Amino acid sequence: MGGRLFLCVVLFQLLGPVQGESPIKCPLGSRPCKSGVECVYYNHVCDGEVDCRDGSDEEECLLTCEKDQFQCTHGKKCIEWSQVCDGVSHCQDRSDEVGCSKQMEGCAHQCDDKSRCIPHSFLCDGERDCWDGSDEADCVDKECSATEFMCTSGQCVAATMQCDGHPDCWDRSDEESCTNVAVCTTKHRCPQSKECLVQEWICDGDQDCKDGTDEKDCPITPVNCGEFQWSCKSKMMCISMAWRCDGVKDCNDGSDEVECGAVTCLPHQFQCGSQECLDPTMVCNGVTNCADGSDEGGSCQMSCIAGDKSHCSQGCYSTPQGMHCYCEAGFRLMDDRLTCTDIDECESPGVCSHLCINSPGSYQCNCLRGYIMEPDGHRCKITGEPFLLSSVQTDLLLLGLRSGSLDVLSSSAKKAILSVDYDWREQTVFWVSVDTDSIQWSSLDRKSTGTLIQGIRADSVAVDWLGRNLYWIDGVNNQIVAIRLDKIMKSLDHSVILEEDLDQPRSLALLPEKGLMFWTEIGNVVKIERAGMDGSDRRAVVNSSLGWPGGVAVDTISERVYWTDERLRSIGSATLDGNDIRILQTKDTTNPFSLAVFNDMLYWTDAKKRVILTAHKISGKDGQILLKRPRQPFGVRIIHPLLQTVTKSPCEKMECSHMCVLALGPKAIYLQSRHTSAELKGWPEHLALPVPNVNRAAIMDYSIRDNTLLLTDDGTTSLESFRVIGFDLSSQGQVLKLLGDTITAMALDWVTLNVFWSSNKQPRLQVTDITAAHTTVLIKDGIGSLESIALHPPSGRLCFTNLGPQDTSTGATVECANMDGDGRRVVWKSAVQPSSLSFSSNGDTIYWADTDLNIIGSVQLDGTGFRELKAGDGLAAMGLSDDLLLWMTVSDKTRLWYRDEQQNKLWFEVGTEVVSLKAFSGSSQTGSNKCIENNGDCQHLCLATPSGRTCVCAHDHSLVNATHCSPEKRCPGGSRPCLDQSCQPVEKFCNGHADCLDHSDESCVGVKRWSGAIVPAPTQTQSISPSSYFSALPDVLSLNITLNISSQFMNLDALECSKRRCSGNGRCVETNGDTMCECSLTYKGDSCQDNLLKGPIFYGPAGLCIGLVVIIVMAVVAKRRKSVSTRRASSAAVKETCMTDLENKAETTPNTQTPAADADKPEEVVSFVD
Repeated sequence: MGGRLFLCVVLFQLLGPVQGESPIKCPLGSRPCKSGVECVYYNHVCDGEVDCRDGSDEEECLLTCEKDQFQCTHGKKCIEWSQVCDGVSHCQDRSDEVGCSKQMEGCAHQCDDKSRCIPHSFLCDGERDCWDGSDEADCVDKECSATEFMCTSGQCVAATMQCDGHPDCWDRSDEESCTNVAVCTTKHRCPQSKECLVQEWICDGDQDCKDGTDEKDCPITPVNCGEFQWSCKSKMMCISMAWRCDGVKDCNDGSDEVECGAVTCLPHQFQCGSQECLDPTMVCNGVTNCADGSDEGGSCQMSCIAGDKSHCSQGCYSTPQGMHCYCEAGFRLMDDRLTCTDIDECESPGVCSHLCINSPGSYQCNCLRGYIMEPDGHRCKITGEPFLLSSVQTDLLLLGLRSGSLDVLSSSAKKAILSVDYDWREQTVFWVSVDTDSIQWSSLDRKSTGTLIQGIRADSVAVDWLGRNLYWIDGVNNQIVAIRLDKIMKSLDHSVILEEDLDQPRSLALLPEKGLMFWTEIGNVVKIERAGMDGSDRRAVVNSSLGWPGGVAVDTISERVYWTDERLRSIGSATLDGNDIRILQTKDTTNPFSLAVFNDMLYWTDAKKRVILTAHKISGKDGQILLKRPRQPFGVRIIHPLLQTVTKSPCEKMECSHMCVLALGPKAIYLQSRHTSAELKGWPEHLALPVPNVNRAAIMDYSIRDNTLLLTDDGTTSLESFRVIGFDLSSQGQVLKLLGDTITAMALDWVTLNVFWSSNKQPRLQVTDITAAHTTVLIKDGIGSLESIALHPPSGRLCFTNLGPQDTSTGATVECANMDGDGRRVVWKSAVQPSSLSFSSNGDTIYWADTDLNIIGSVQLDGTGFRELKAGDGLAAMGLSDDLLLWMTVSDKTRLWYRDEQQNKLWFEVGTEVVSLKAFSGSSQTGSNKCIENNGDCQHLCLATPSGRTCVCAHDHSLVNATHCSPEKRCPGGSRPCLDQSCQPVEKFCNGHADCLDHSDESCVGVKRWSGAIVPAPTQTQSISPSSYFSALPDVLSLNITLNISSQFMNLDALECSKRRCSGNGRCVETNGDTMCECSLTYKGDSCQDNLLKGPIFYGPAGLCIGLVVIIVMAVVAKRRKSVSTRRASSAAVKETCMTDLENKAETTPNTQTPAADADKPEEVVSFVD
């Protein structure tokens, strides 16, 4: 049987063992009672029945569940809503699995023929949530409080707003029957209806006077459109550039949908000459369906024959032009016009409000916890009403986004309040006003106000609701500062987080879930920067497409940062790493000041027009004015408890003397072979994911964007591709399959998914696309053995190790070149056994581990600035992530080290022999290049370069222009070229015997033997779309897992075991007779009882606190073929460890794919690179 690998998430803790361990050891899935003499299952705690003799299992139980929890019908047990209707009963009475057809969180009203159930907060909220409209039927007006005025429409507004000279009710009823005319602070008043006006409201297209005089006799003048706008033909209106030809008429004259070019049909449709789109069944059916008749006649009489159908991967149909292959809806034809590939609908922005899960031929939208899917199956709606908090001059206003209720909070401000934020746990709003030396607060219940800190200057405030700190920007001293929220502080009690090289910082936004902060700068160089909330890992994320960036906000759903730009009169957005910049410029974004993002919508203030507006965050459509008052609005936030999810702060356990701050922690994944339970004791806490069908793992690489893992298998001489999905690695097939050859080096270009590689028989640098359709040689001269490759796609550069030809005196070198093979140069020539090549994050430095000299070396790409670090005896491999250096040594134990504060520090040590590692973090693979869109318009291979990109053809083709290829005819008829350019008869390719000297005739992935000829196999290639690693997690128990008894997984009563012993958050595995829990990626603990996603990974500032860091590490225990080089032997060679040796000998089966002769040869493990 082949070896098994595991993908594991590791927690790195520097605090030492946890104190206060239980006096008795309870079995999995249980905990000790307070008496310490007996155990109780976790599932039996707080279930309404006493199980411990001392009754402690029913103590400290909530009488009622929290809003985001479900209460079992029997007893007092509360479970997470995500566990309701998940197919596993978490309540003893199974009430969490009753009536689960389509019931939703907080089910209160069934509708649509009982196919849908909505919560109480959706009833009579003014929004139709049921197709039958029953949720908005029989509604009665809600009562307003004693401090509110009820509008005729039923809306409630603050009583102080009645007869204040400006209508706040939708129906204007608050300004009717007023005995006294209100005093206007503005210069204008409606002549008849007497409402107060400001100059900007006159002729703005929105009627403010009841008598309509503000919109009468308005001059008609042409408008000047912005850089990101399109002018309607009338010259009287501008629309966003993205609205042009989007199928919706946005110009008043409809000119934006005129002259849009040819209509593009869906990939599975037939396009008429007259531009209509038809289903293939309507073509050549004897009925003219196209206006020009182009769907009939011609070669329609020819019908598909068996041969045609066998070549088409899904089917063929007759057309007037002959036989055509067709694909079903959700698929498209590839360039070969034969093979269908899945369309990844999830790549289109806005397809789903929250989560989009692609599937072959289709996709599905899912909502995040606390949201409910709308009837259209695409949009999500939050349970409970969200509120908009805004500062309007010196007032703090609360606007209900569904009910329209409008309240005023208490405020002691004398001048305009510029920035606001809130703390849901303490029900407090924090704010700063112009020219004050303090940060003030007001309670959400409108009962109290106070001062948090005095003697400081603050321009923008942001609440860290998780770490319990308040951050602010001091624009005068160019600082970002923080203070604890747990008590009133003095000005000396705050901490400066950042002050170096800040140039007029203006606005601040926090993302506590990830330990990140973002801010805008408007100094000499305008930009948007980000850093960890402790000030670490600082970088500019946006420094282009900016004019005057003001407000900044973070969208946690789409993981994008948004900003207002007063100079460009627009709202911009980008990913958290600064990629995919989008500019939204409409007639309503003329003077944006502050903004907030919530669910699908943007909210922003316009202090000049004195309005608060909203629009769709992607398209900018569905715009409307939410609030319009004579006074100027400035700060804006959205209030909802789900936006500050109640969770235990990780800082609560730190007991910091001064302050604990969150930070961006690198994540860590590693691969390891299966061990016995005794051997696993040295590993940090982790989750193992089996890697199927791998005999002898050797080299790996990983794409964070696509959750794609590539792994070479020396046993089958192949390169395998896997997708990380929940507990498993799902095989995506082979990328390379060699015969009588072994891959010696491999690296994945995470932008294009091209694979760069070399092998024993083909000792050169070559590249193959992920579909295995095109391969070409980049560098072939002067290479002895190529053992390691590193890529840096954003800069278009690569480096490799060259052990030098055996017939020369050339030693081992580190060489670099452009990714198209040009610009090759030696950057270091004094190495002995270099391996584990890794680029620095900015791509200007290359690192390597010299396993003979036991040093880690680095040099800049121009060959200068060499540095070395003594890593200790037995250096086996190294990794680099966010410039954090990790390395592995192997002696009596395998030890993993890291570099911190100029010191070598040990992470962990194990008795398992590990030969290599790779390190990643969320920012390891950021940036892009010219190949990212449409493969750089290249027909075959797109290879990035420092100056752009180069289109390269497969080895048997040549360029006909800058982008397209045609077959080369250098070989005689009936023959084809090998990769080494020699020629062989066609029938000798993929015949099971190596005929080319380099064996390249037997690289046969994607083809099948067909009557002696090579025919493309009609396989379906699944489109790969980037996604967050954690967002790809399916429910634990819904996985379709094939369990093998010989692989030690329990197959009997697995669901019951997972529910009882693993709290329903993991699955049971049996090792040496002991049953243990293997938790999903979101849980940890012996019984998977602790949710890792309840807080971010964090650590405190140096000298104050130390906490947890998560790091992605890949490690492999593998058997490696003996190096072809006989000139040198590595003194750091690792003891041979075969994957199959780690399994029970009785459970292994012979590998039929590996020749017995090879299997019996003595083999030595040498250093190698991931």
